[in-house]
Amino acid sequence: MSDRQKILFHLPISNPPDALNGTNGRVLGMLKYFHDRRDRFAVDAIAGNKFGRPEWNADRQLDVLKFVDNIFVYQGESNWSDFIYSRSQSFYHQRLLRQQLPVDSDYFTPPGYIKYLNELLTRRSYDFIWINNLDYAHLASNWRSSIQTVIDIHDITTRFRLVRKNIDFSKNLKFDYEANFAREIALLDRFDKVIVDSQFERDILAKELPPDKLHFIPSQVNGLDSGNNLIPYLERLFEYDVLFVGSDNQPNREGLQFFLGEVLPQIVEREPNLKVAIAGKISAAVRVESTLAKHVTCLGYVPDLAELYLRSRLVICPLRSGAGTKFKLVEAMAYAMPIVTTIHSASALSLVDGVNAFITDDPAIYADRVLHLIHVPELADRLSVQISKTYASQHASAAIYTKLDAIFGLPAKVRL
Repeated sequence: MSDRQKILFHLPISNPPDALNGTNGRVLGMLKYFHDRRDRFAVDAIAGNKFGRPEWNADRQLDVLKFVDNIFVYQGESNWSDFIYSRSQSFYHQRLLRQQLPVDSDYFTPPGYIKYLNELLTRRSYDFIWINNLDYAHLASNWRSSIQTVIDIHDITTRFRLVRKNIDFSKNLKFDYEANFAREIALLDRFDKVIVDSQFERDILAKELPPDKLHFIPSQVNGLDSGNNLIPYLERLFEYDVLFVGSDNQPNREGLQFFLGEVLPQIVEREPNLKVAIAGKISAAVRVESTLAKHVTCLGYVPDLAELYLRSRLVICPLRSGAGTKFKLVEAMAYAMPIVTTIHSASALSLVDGVNAFITDDPAIYADRVLHLIHVPELADRLSVQISKTYASQHASAAIYTKLDAIFGLPAKVRL
């Protein structure tokens, strides 16, 4: 259709078909929206290979072409000018000043990448440029034309950087939160629309950005709307009692350390047959006391998480650090899973303690809540029903598409 709005959609990652990672899941959800609205949008994707890393090979590009019309890849893997430009920034800030890179650095968008995008914009016309993550904001932050600029930040980068203070390569580097937050706001304010997926972070940014600029769009699980063909909770056959899903990062490591060290011992005292499953790349980093090892199964990468969710009694998310929405919780909600989580993890979502989830930071209460859900299946079923309703109202396609339609000015009633 000639009247379709034209979108240039930036891809920050090289493996969007793998939804185990939160960023991947977020990007997949947006790509699915554009694909489902293909009568309304003509979408091209743009991505860039980093120096020495030709991630966007032919297979990866074919994966993306299932969702978009075209993909344009900046071949930056052998551009020495870009390499020197970016590395000079890291040397100056990290080696000389002994501080983390400023959040508004253009480290990930060197001149070669910017030039490639600008040349693309001279050849093809677009109504919107959609950027993912603040790291790539400079691709569009200085663009001044009739093209609307949109950035989906996924996380407030300044808050995410606080987590890196505990990671080996940056724990000795200084980080001025207030100064960097001000720089982040100034960079975001250059965009026409700023999208956030966390209610907690929306409240933070609402104090800094105009209301017509800031938009709250929850994350969804690609291809699944809760309640569609799901086995009711009381009819499921359980292999595991407790499930944790996650990639290998500092918040997940710290969260599991809290659960395995402070919560699990209290649970197995009263439930000696407890079975815990840990899925995802975090499995390789798990360290369990020998006395507890028989209770924990590390599954590594699991290609079919749907089956694993439906074979588990409940999901835990014991994270106490990190930024943004915990995608693992959104995924658990999609499968109508009873959830026991922490205050920090729950803050981004519409979770209410005792209503549609159990929320606590106290190890003893955490253990009690897990045991209660295991021993009282009727309670677990009630939470399953309530979390399914929450997902339907907040994260299902109909709810999210309505919000996205409004951003792009589509009619209020556009069928899925």
